[in-house]
Amino acid sequence: MSEKLHKVTIDRSRCCGYGLCAAICPDVYKLDADGIVYLEIDFVPAGMEEAAIEGAAVCPAEAIHVTPPMP
Repeated sequence: MSEKLHKVTIDRSRCCGYGLCAAICPDVYKLDADGIVYLEIDFVPAGMEEAAIEGAAVCPAEAIHVTPPMP
């Protein structure tokens, strides 16, 4: 039995390094030594959907997208 989870995609080339995403949802969004976002996981852990979506929404470069699970 697999749980349906939100998928996160990032475009590192668009990231400006503000770090707002990681400040809001550090369990999903990580920053490298240059402050550029990266992911350790591609799916949002259950219960963290709101924070992940909010973290993506505050990205001024629109470099992060959270896709809901398919029905």
